[in-house]
Amino acid sequence: NGLLLCINHDALFDKGYISFNEDGKIIISDILPKSYYKSLNIQDTMSINLRHEQGQYMEFHRNSLLKYSKGDFD
Repeated sequence: NGLLLCINHDALFDKGYISFNEDGKIIISDILPKSYYKSLNIQDTMSINLRHEQGQYMEFHRNSLLKYSKGDFD
């Protein structure tokens, strides 16, 4: 996927607990308790720069791998 993430965020991404929208803004799974955010060093205001080529992969990740219990994240 070509994303450069720190080890904690990479693991969360790989396990489907975070993803990114088409603008690079973080999407945090609603399964992940907010009480974990600080220890995992995540904030709902985080974003990354995405290249156009990564858009299709991010869409796949959001639709197939992101874990959630309610609603649509896009």
